[in-house]
Amino acid sequence: MNNKFGSQITIGSMTYGYCASIIGSTIGQPGWYTYFNLPTVDEPGYASITTPAISTANGVFSGGGAVGTLFMMWACDQFGRKVCIQLGAFLGMFGGALQAGANSLDMFQAGRFLCGKIDEAQHVLQRLRESPEDPDNLAAKEEFFQTKEQIRLEAEKMTEYGSPWVAVIKKKSYRKRMIIGFLTQWGAEFGGPLIINNYAVLLYTNLGMKDGMPLLLSAIWLTTAGLIYNPLGAWLHDRVNSRRGMYITGFVGIIITTSCLAAMTSEYVGTTNRVGNAFGILFIYLYLAFQGTFCDTTMYLYVSEIFPTEIRPIGMGFSLFGQFASTLILLETAPMGFNNAGWKYYLVIICWSVVFIPVIYFFFPETARLTLEEIAQNFGEEVAVHLTDATDEEKAKLDERLAHSNGAMFESSETSKSPHHGEEAATAPVSEAESKDQKMI
Repeated sequence: MNNKFGSQITIGSMTYGYCASIIGSTIGQPGWYTYFNLPTVDEPGYASITTPAISTANGVFSGGGAVGTLFMMWACDQFGRKVCIQLGAFLGMFGGALQAGANSLDMFQAGRFLCGKIDEAQHVLQRLRESPEDPDNLAAKEEFFQTKEQIRLEAEKMTEYGSPWVAVIKKKSYRKRMIIGFLTQWGAEFGGPLIINNYAVLLYTNLGMKDGMPLLLSAIWLTTAGLIYNPLGAWLHDRVNSRRGMYITGFVGIIITTSCLAAMTSEYVGTTNRVGNAFGILFIYLYLAFQGTFCDTTMYLYVSEIFPTEIRPIGMGFSLFGQFASTLILLETAPMGFNNAGWKYYLVIICWSVVFIPVIYFFFPETARLTLEEIAQNFGEEVAVHLTDATDEEKAKLDERLAHSNGAMFESSETSKSPHHGEEAATAPVSEAESKDQKMI
């Protein structure tokens, strides 16, 4: 039941992915220019009329997304997640209809804008952690107990601020999460994936491809992301013990491949050198191998891990606002940049990536192999129950109690006892909120 529901939500992401990507092939269709009376690349008025139209077609989508993410920061708690998903689906359908039936360029742009807005827990944990080596489901009970204690601790802390909106401004650790979440999404998109995806047909044409070949290459490029690189990234995340390492690897690859693409573009665009142009196309594909495997999979995973329950809608919304804000800037300026600066526009991607790598290394806390509660410790917050860094003896005592309590939270009279009050206190974990001088199990 839960897997089926999760799969349906995941499939729903196509409302974003399709609308975001389809513009790349749309602007490669001759009929699009003819229908809206736009000069083509070899005709007078292309730079002054068509280039701004292409920029706007991409920019309004990102603008709509930016507005939508800000709205969802409030709406997810006000109306619930389900209603917001339904609203996003409706706007995606309505925006798609406007684009498909557009009888003017303004109507098409309006459609692009609208498409941009977009006690079971314990049972689920037990199913996720089921193992023949753990017949008593102690791993699930440990995590469930830790989660309940952390929620209780965070609720107590939230009373100091009265509202999550106040907390994200006043609480230092929450401010840090908001900034890092924003930079995670902004940074990934400023690495240039939508520049290459949305303007791929134009880039392939500049590299000597003709007729239907630019559209075919663009379709294959995007298909490999969904069928090869994203699944590969998901597989690696389960085996590589570092979100930061994955992210940094992706940006190192982006720097190398984009630099090589810029060199090929500088030397061979406008020439008949088939080998040089072919290498340019190769580097476009190699770029996706790094971006799709290491960055695209990390950006969404990381921001979903760094926000606690009480500020998650605000944090996720603000993070995704960073994504759309960066794409709005890049997609609006890219056509003019390529027209006026040529290969030098790639320096925007390269220079940003060079700057962003040390930011990730020095300021982004690691989240891999940690529970959401333990991630809080990396942001300087109190942790109610320690599991990952508990000693074998401490864990054995906790498991013994959980085996008989079915993961239920201990009574306050038990959890507040001092470590100096005998064996009973030694076997009952104490929250840091109640006893800051005692390390939790």
